[in-house]
Amino acid sequence: MKTHLVIKWAGWAALVLAAVVFTGMISTARLVRAQAQDEGNQDEDQLIHIGYAIAPVPLNLDGKTPEQRRLVGLGSFIVNAQADCNGCHTGGAPPNFNYANNGNPYFLNQPLGTKTDPTTYLAGGSPFGQAVPSSASVGGFPPGSVPSSYPPAGYPIDPTTGFPYAGPVIISRNLTPDKNGRPEGGRTLAEFKAVLRTGQDFDNIHPTCLSDADPNIALGICVPPPVDGSKLQVMPWPLFHNMTDHQIEAIYEYLSVIPCIDNNFAPPPAGAPNELRNDCGGDSALIHRGVALSRGNARASTRR
Repeated sequence: MKTHLVIKWAGWAALVLAAVVFTGMISTARLVRAQAQDEGNQDEDQLIHIGYAIAPVPLNLDGKTPEQRRLVGLGSFIVNAQADCNGCHTGGAPPNFNYANNGNPYFLNQPLGTKTDPTTYLAGGSPFGQAVPSSASVGGFPPGSVPSSYPPAGYPIDPTTGFPYAGPVIISRNLTPDKNGRPEGGRTLAEFKAVLRTGQDFDNIHPTCLSDADPNIALGICVPPPVDGSKLQVMPWPLFHNMTDHQIEAIYEYLSVIPCIDNNFAPPPAGAPNELRNDCGGDSALIHRGVALSRGNARASTRR
């Protein structure tokens, strides 16, 4: 009988001990999660602080909520310290490209750091060559390449290169906001997310050639298959699509507060003369370089 009671009490003790241990594990897990969240918030606070410190242009924060202002700072950090968006989307040209005059850090006797040219900041217009060059122009593709050559057989000779037509020169787009504060000349947040996640080109300025007799070849607009003209070429959206919604929303919020630039100083993409233009609302304070807003801005009107 005593042995039975001892076993019974031992069982109850084990259950109580297990309950105590389990409760402690839950409390510890909650504490760890809370600490991790606090550390994450502190890390983001630091990124936001840096983002505001390195923003190379004035930011229009009028009407922004505290949460939106946090997104602006985080977006600035991503755009200016991580993704180097202006490195590709600058409207600048040689010798300084996206850097301020006499501020190119790749030149001799320049201090560390960057001096961005605010007059061309994210205004687009940088040329990147063809999406895929003619294989003949590079001495052929490596063995086993898919496709083995480019463009497909039958495409005419491009008089500008002397090789089979391989498509237009890819030009980076203007990311600055329109007069309504929507980035890339009027993109909605949903469209912006689609761009970064799927590479969708809402302007469709370089469609895939339908054949080697497509009339767009003579215009220098279409890209031969297998290049997908419905997607933005060169832009690293296959990497950006890994970003969280929070990060993409931060980029969008940041781009909504930078100055609008109506870019009429950089060569536009073939067949899209208004692609770099932007409707800044006629407010000269928002337009860098003193560029006057042209009448009948086709790009701005067709994108809404």
